[in-house]
Formats: sequence, C-alpha cells, structure tokens
Amino acid sequence: MRNLGILLIAVIALMVIGCQPPEGMGGVTQEQFDELKTNVETLQTDVGNLHMALDSLTTIYNGHIEKWHKGGKVAPAPPTTTPSPPPRKGG
Repeated sequence: MRNLGILLIAVIALMVIGCQPPEGMGGVTQEQFDELKTNVETLQTDVGNLHMALDSLTTIYNGHIEKWHKGGKVAPAPPTTTPSPPPRKGG
C-alpha cells in the first residue's frame, strides 16, 4: 500500500512538472505588447492617409477625363473600407 501511495504521488508530481511552460516561454511582455500596439496604430494612420490620397487621385483623374476626353470612361470610386456581405444562395 505504501509503494502504491509513493507511486501515485510521483505520477502526480511528474504531471504537474510536465504541465509547466518551458523557461522563456512565459508569454509576451508588456513592452512587446506596447510596441506592437504602436506599430498597429501607425499602420492604421498610414492606411487612412493612403485612402485619402486615392480618393483625391480618383477625383483629379475623373475631372481630367471629363474636361479633356469628352465621353471618356471615368474611373469607378474605390471600394469602401467595409466589404458588403456576400449574396445569399438559394431560397
């Protein structure tokens, strides 16, 4: 009975030790998270600037087409930032 108890304690101890994360795998530090957050905010700002530049360029191009190329085909407006849901299939 004593050997069975020792064996049971050893198995439980090994399971607890095996479930611990390895050294250095504790997760992301707050500094790394803050740096990533800053990078994402910068990218969002850059994307917003690019959208404004594209809208301006499209407006200028369409004005040029209407002024100098009578009956020319104007450029379509750029897609919105939020895509529309796909159409439903079937009934």
